[in-house]
Amino acid sequence: MTQRERPDDQTIRQSLDGILSSALFSRSERLRAFLKYVVDREIEGTGHQLKGYTIGIDVFDRPQAFNADSDPLVRVHAGKLRKLLSAYYAGEGALDEWRIDIPKGTYVPEYRRQHISPSATAKAEQAPVQPRRAGNTRFSWLPAPLSSPLALLSALPLLIFIPLSSPAMSVNIPTQSRLHGAVLERKFANDLPRITVRSQWPGNGNAARFADALRNAASHYRTVAAVPASALWQSPSTAAADPLAFTISVLQQKSPTGLRVLITNDASSDTVHDVFIDSEHLADEADILYESLALAAKMLSADGHIFRYASAAEIDSPLMKCMVLTDTYRHQQTRETFQDAKSCQEKLSADHRRKLKFAISAGALPSTLIR
Repeated sequence: MTQRERPDDQTIRQSLDGILSSALFSRSERLRAFLKYVVDREIEGTGHQLKGYTIGIDVFDRPQAFNADSDPLVRVHAGKLRKLLSAYYAGEGALDEWRIDIPKGTYVPEYRRQHISPSATAKAEQAPVQPRRAGNTRFSWLPAPLSSPLALLSALPLLIFIPLSSPAMSVNIPTQSRLHGAVLERKFANDLPRITVRSQWPGNGNAARFADALRNAASHYRTVAAVPASALWQSPSTAAADPLAFTISVLQQKSPTGLRVLITNDASSDTVHDVFIDSEHLADEADILYESLALAAKMLSADGHIFRYASAAEIDSPLMKCMVLTDTYRHQQTRETFQDAKSCQEKLSADHRRKLKFAISAGALPSTLIR
């Protein structure tokens, strides 16, 4: 494949979105995660590092001792993925401009422009419309392996803390949010910041829509334990006094017109962050989606406002500190940051290490450390 044959990154992400949101791919979360993973790595310029070992660990949650030569797990799923892609382009994707393939003998995706015949166009127009995956809500912005209905988001990969997204995420946002909150509250309630997002009445204005988008974003950040919307009206619990409990309030402001987003620590009442978003930046749903994602990245990531506040106040847990160290290694890729991150992970429990699988992943390891 020559450089001229490769579409730009935004076009690739749009093509990927179409595949991941198709009815055909809705049947397999693992294959969606597999495809999203290898395409992301190729876009990042690390496609040459795609091996059965790294995919087995990062996509299929295999332990570090995983042996891709003796365990055919990745090869079997790669075969299934190739067949599913062929079926997609024979049906729902017949009119897609660009085709994504995983050639045999490699896991590095290739892209080629499809030659669409008039007969294929006529056949597609006559065929009944296949429904996309069910379960999308108004703000279906979610990161991989879920896809976004807005091409706008495909150009914003840095707004979402991608390594924190789970490859086994459900497509049903309300259900997933409740499950996510329940699991994190049980296992990590004392280890991760507990985030509650609230908006003022009435519940049908920009403040409410922005809060919904922000709440959905928080529910898929693995750096925090997000309180789902269904729990907002339940009786308050003792968790509210937790020093790691935070409330994000979305308030409608009249002069100047816009939204004020305020982060406070529930235990100390300290203001962690206070930001105003002008109404002209919230003109439509796409604007709300963009602004909420951008703000979530600044607030909820391991180098965001909440983690920095917790560190300064000395209330951050060992798990949080380890998240920061591993994220630092992920960005800097130096021997020193690797040793710091590796050392902190070795001190964590098995549950916490699994929580950190996004961190020092096989795909991020220096090649000399890959077995």
